Amino acid sequence: MKFIIALLILSAQLFALTIVLNSGKESKINYAILHLMDTQPFTCETIPDALEKKRYLCKADHPFNKPIEPKKMKFAELSFYAKEGSFYMAIEPKIDSKLIPVEDTLYETTEVLSKPKAKQYRHWMILLQEEPLYKDKVVQDGLDFPIIFEKYQKPYIGALDLNGAPISYAQSKDIGLYLDMKRLYEKGDYAGVVDAASRVLEAFPLSIFRSEIELYAMRAMDKLLSLKGEEKDAVLFDEEAIIAIAKRWTKEFTSDENLPEVFMLMTKSYLKLHAKADANYFIDILVSEHPESPYTKKAILFFADTLLPTKEKEKALKLYLDVLYSVKDIDIASEAAIRLSDYQIDVGKIQEAKEYLLKVLNVNANFLLKDKEASYTLAKRLHDHKLYDVAARILDMIVEHTPKTDEKRESLLKENGDWHAKAGDVEKAHKLYQEYLDTYRNGGEYVDEVKERLDELFFKRTENNETILANYYDKLIQNYTANAIGEKALIEKAKLLLKQGEFQKVLELEESLLKASDAHGVKPEELIYEAAKSQAIKELEKGACQEVVRLVEQYKLHIEGAVYEEKLFGCFMRLARYERAKEISVLHVKDTKLDSRFVWTQRYANVLFKLSKHEEVRALKEDLQTMAKTLKTSINLETLRDLFFSSIVLKHPDEALAILQVVEERYPNTFTTIDLHNEIIKIASESKNDLLLISHAQKILALQKQFKSSPLSPMIEFNYIEALKRLGRDREALEVIQAIPQERISLKDKIRFFYYAGELSLKLGEKEKAKAYFTQCVENNETSSWKNICQENLKLF
Repeated sequence: MKFIIALLILSAQLFALTIVLNSGKESKINYAILHLMDTQPFTCETIPDALEKKRYLCKADHPFNKPIEPKKMKFAELSFYAKEGSFYMAIEPKIDSKLIPVEDTLYETTEVLSKPKAKQYRHWMILLQEEPLYKDKVVQDGLDFPIIFEKYQKPYIGALDLNGAPISYAQSKDIGLYLDMKRLYEKGDYAGVVDAASRVLEAFPLSIFRSEIELYAMRAMDKLLSLKGEEKDAVLFDEEAIIAIAKRWTKEFTSDENLPEVFMLMTKSYLKLHAKADANYFIDILVSEHPESPYTKKAILFFADTLLPTKEKEKALKLYLDVLYSVKDIDIASEAAIRLSDYQIDVGKIQEAKEYLLKVLNVNANFLLKDKEASYTLAKRLHDHKLYDVAARILDMIVEHTPKTDEKRESLLKENGDWHAKAGDVEKAHKLYQEYLDTYRNGGEYVDEVKERLDELFFKRTENNETILANYYDKLIQNYTANAIGEKALIEKAKLLLKQGEFQKVLELEESLLKASDAHGVKPEELIYEAAKSQAIKELEKGACQEVVRLVEQYKLHIEGAVYEEKLFGCFMRLARYERAKEISVLHVKDTKLDSRFVWTQRYANVLFKLSKHEEVRALKEDLQTMAKTLKTSINLETLRDLFFSSIVLKHPDEALAILQVVEERYPNTFTTIDLHNEIIKIASESKNDLLLISHAQKILALQKQFKSSPLSPMIEFNYIEALKRLGRDREALEVIQAIPQERISLKDKIRFFYYAGELSLKLGEKEKAKAYFTQCVENNETSSWKNICQENLKLF
């Protein structure tokens, strides 16, 4: 029994460093535990001293300029000092001691390590004990002669079965069969395990190993049912078989330590059979009675997997997170992290997917080797989403653990080089390609391709002086992070990138550049502005308007020159930056060259229309007509449309009609003018000018027929028919309604269609046709007031 008789906490905050001492007593032996904790990993090492004594030295990579007083305690003395930018702690125990690192948990890791580092931890413990708390059993070396004196032997019964009866030698044959079965399982011969279990239990139904035998049988059956493709098709049983064994097993072996695992297998089987209620029942048992069991966490993962394809994706995500941050088994935590990574890829959150996967790579990378095929599939997905560095890291492990005799290794090795090249790790890619050629030069499938890739890398590594220079700057920036050398290297790198036309890369250095001083011959702000302006012009030439506008607005750029203004105006218009577009166009409405003034005045009218300044648009009409007449050209269609709709908004229908006549003359047979005709129809309908309505309805129908597109049907025909009816032209109206293809009419509009057809047929004396139309109208399942009129008309028959 443990008695705590003293608790002493000593806490000193050294930047983020915390030191805590806990002391106590166990079996009359005084002991203490010294905790050293920091937010960043640091190293501790044991320094042997005379007479088997130990001292410990810990090193943190951040400095601490203020002196710290040494600490003298009952069991140890602590001293602190700074040297060469690092902070050191020296611990000198007064009693027996032991240094113990505390591993990070999976979910606390965020950084992927490309190369193994020295052992660094964020938490170290030093056990201080007056005497060893737990003494190892001493093994005496020497000869041992087991001499048996029958006269002095103690009574011995031997092994008993479940009923308390001695087990005979003949009965104990099941031991060997049981062990054989276990060996089959360890070899992965799961079909053999199922067969062996059946034979053992048939021969020894009361075997004391029955619980273990049936457990291995269930495990093997689950493995077989988890196979894919043809291998699974060859399995002669299903999940019901596991459930049947598991039900009997759980009733008979209620106190067995493997009970959570069996519950998990039952849950998994029920989920595969889509028996959600039964699965929920066993999950509830696991959660309530075995909350910390790894098999409970596994069951939750399986349950979450079934939710993911449904509408309960958020619940599945929550369950994955709960397992990741609660389970102590690092393999299960890795499973959860990989599932979360898959989910984030599916929803397009690539960076989040990367972060989850890095947790596995940092802490439990070997887990990915348990199913290399699945890990490769995951790496391929990451590669396809341009996470080349992480994908290459996974493939590194797969290649390393794939035998050279494996036929897949050739393609994996070549692909590994490709991925490292895409990730920008030129040296690693070069090394992998060279390894490929060394191994598969004679008869390799990808030899020519790999040679070509090596040539590409060769120029990047050795033939480009600017690349060498850039690497040199990078090294200087890395080695001198906070002084003039590093700043100078940063400025020179930005200038080199500008020279190379890599303006976007200069912008990526913006945060670092703004921290640099002006003492290097150029102001960092000027480099950033120049890069942003050059990048904006570059994007402008490509027509990437969104990026152009972003750069202009973010860096307050002034891009001048006639060569850029037209495209810049177009970008501002496309992205609805109408005020900025107006600023450009208004500068040119007074151009001395008439042709330039005419073009820019039209653009100015377009901007004003977008800003809903319809009076100002209308005011430009006469100037535009005069310039067009002088230049013997036409106002463009977009500007005529703006003039037309401004007249409509300002309630000048005669003016709008005149503009439409100009459009018809200058741009005949133009499909995009149908909305202009439709506006005239609306005006004619309101004023009951049926002849005007009919004229423009006919024009719309002619254009729709010409271009085989009917966006305004059947409403345009309905308005046309109403006008014809008012003019008493019923036969013509019937021909219009009959000309509408029924497949283009919605179910609801068909009610009105059949009403018009029936009404007009009835007026023209075609009663049978009218009755048929009214009947079709009434039989329509949609709801409409026109349907009621049809019903009333049917009563006439």
